[in-house]
Amino acid sequence: MTQTPKEELGKLIDCIDKANPKLGIVVKLLLEEQNEEGTLRKEASELFDSVSVDVKKVYCNCLIDLCVNLDMLEKACELFDLGLTLAVYTDIKSKSPTQWSLYLKSLSLGAALTALHTWMNDLSKAVESEEELPAVLGINTRHGKHEYSDKGLASVFESHLKELNAPFHEAPNKIGWFLTTKVAATSWSESRSSPELVAA
Repeated sequence: MTQTPKEELGKLIDCIDKANPKLGIVVKLLLEEQNEEGTLRKEASELFDSVSVDVKKVYCNCLIDLCVNLDMLEKACELFDLGLTLAVYTDIKSKSPTQWSLYLKSLSLGAALTALHTWMNDLSKAVESEEELPAVLGINTRHGKHEYSDKGLASVFESHLKELNAPFHEAPNKIGWFLTTKVAATSWSESRSSPELVAA
């Protein structure tokens, strides 16, 4: 859809709407600039309630991918949060006294990037509120279903983490893991929210 010329988009949405009216409503809401607050969440929830468990994750991944490809991060985050709330996505985040982890193995690229965004925001909030971080923080991309290269999701994430200047580095002895320390994560998080950085 992201490569469809605007004049053809209406036809494509009509086809989606005819095949699955509930999906058509959600796609229309995603493409609109403004929605009434809560409308997207309500309609997406009704869509997910109308399909089987296996289809929920596929729909949620695809809809988040569409949002990410259209540069609509706020809507992607709203759908991701709904996916967590409805248990479409489970076992994505874990916290223990020694390590906080983000598991991305069952997510599409767009959903994985959205999960990373929300996790890093949570990390920044934890640093801001002076919550005690564990010694190690990790992102597990595994590689499997979503193969974009020999290394799968890992190579895409390695590039994205470099763009963010994030202190996560691929662990040589743990395939698919990107790890960092408490000190590096705290320093990076503080630099992201510093006034000098915002002003630049």
